[in-house]
Amino acid sequence: MDEFGCMPSLSELRGHSAKYTLPIVGGVVYAITVLGWIFASGVSISSRGITTVIALGYTWIGMFLTTAVPLFLFGRFSLVTPPLVTLWILGNTVYQWLYVTHPHPLSSYLTVWPLLVGFTLTLTLGEALLRVGVDQLTGRFGLRPVF
Repeated sequence: MDEFGCMPSLSELRGHSAKYTLPIVGGVVYAITVLGWIFASGVSISSRGITTVIALGYTWIGMFLTTAVPLFLFGRFSLVTPPLVTLWILGNTVYQWLYVTHPHPLSSYLTVWPLLVGFTLTLTLGEALLRVGVDQLTGRFGLRPVF
């Protein structure tokens, strides 16, 4: 609805949905991929009933947000820190899994995702503040949509 109470046009709806498509699809694909990887690696949920539903929901939502939020921030504000930090965290988890430097890197990754997303957002805030400051001084490198 616009300020006059009118429904948005079809082209306006397409524009809005296009900017959310990549984060949503990326988040779903990432969540499915990581959960498939963890179950293929032998990690299981030992409880039954509502506890299992909560555990799976927590991990699925976590993996979805771990990718969807950085992709949204990249697409909406052209911030490069969120996807790079997310790839670094994933790469570190894969490294720990391959070289057994951590006893349970996959299960840790799935349980501490709020801290990882918070870490990503903290670094993103630093990039955003830096770019806004540089934009104020030079008129370049401001926050602009990519798509």
